[in-house]
Amino acid sequence: MTTKRHQIDVGGIPVEVVWKDIKNLHLGVYPPDGRVRVAVPLRLADEDVRLAVISRLPWIRRQQDSFERQDRQSQREMITGESHYVQGR
Repeated sequence: MTTKRHQIDVGGIPVEVVWKDIKNLHLGVYPPDGRVRVAVPLRLADEDVRLAVISRLPWIRRQQDSFERQDRQSQREMITGESHYVQGR
């Protein structure tokens, strides 16, 4: 499978673009930081990719806002005398 990677900036949001041997465009926003990645068919031009991402900007921003509002687990610390399960035991 041939892939080509590129980074573009759309509306102040960095977007990782990956050209692949696929039929449809796939857009994803990934936790915890709201990283945006779009996988596109090899035949799609740069400007078409940019237009597709621009058309989905409101959705992308909503997803990033929801990730930002989510509670994060605090860093775990080992305390003397505590019991910790290892592999479910």
